[in-house]
Amino acid sequence: MLYCKNGPARFISHLDLVRTFERVIRRADIPAAFSMGFNPHSIFSFAAPLQVGIGSESEYLDILLKNEVPPEELHASIGSVLPEGLHLKEVWQVPDDSPALMSIVEWAEYEVKLELKKQLNAGGLEEYIDSFLKQPEIVVRRKAKKGRVKIVDIRPGIYSLGGFIKDNILLLRMKLKTGSNGSVRPGEALDAFLEHNALAVEPAETDIVRTGIFPLQHAGMYLKR
Repeated sequence: MLYCKNGPARFISHLDLVRTFERVIRRADIPAAFSMGFNPHSIFSFAAPLQVGIGSESEYLDILLKNEVPPEELHASIGSVLPEGLHLKEVWQVPDDSPALMSIVEWAEYEVKLELKKQLNAGGLEEYIDSFLKQPEIVVRRKAKKGRVKIVDIRPGIYSLGGFIKDNILLLRMKLKTGSNGSVRPGEALDAFLEHNALAVEPAETDIVRTGIFPLQHAGMYLKR
């Protein structure tokens, strides 16, 4: 199924989102399949987790059912119990042998809107983007397990970056690697861009939205836009 995540739902962590959908599935009273064991839970999976505070216009969720239910019936049942900020856009059936969502996702597209503290013209922005992308490496520090810090080069995962300026509002569009390997977080790509060009912004005015998730070419049949 395809849904969007905006408004107050942007601040739901991925773990809380999992719990939210567990409640949604129970309230919708759909015949979801459950795991075995001491603490059974409904079986579902996401395409790619989002960082807290980032909205999305295009999120995917697979739910395993015990028996077939018409997509329009699922749409009505699930859509009626979603909390504020989550909106169901489409439901469809995929083959039983479909690969896991996370395994077929290759990249995602993001739109970033922010307010600059100092004026910048279009020519300056183009130079900044060009200078940023010409770097052989873009190194960021990520928190790892047990308080460790991991050094990661995210340059291979930044597929494209563009944007424009209007009334000192900067709008950036980024295509970033996502999925199970080599993923780049939009927040860290944005921070690296701003730091490289010494750009100061108004933090409260920064807004990041994931506008699309895209699969490996051979797996395009499983995801819709």
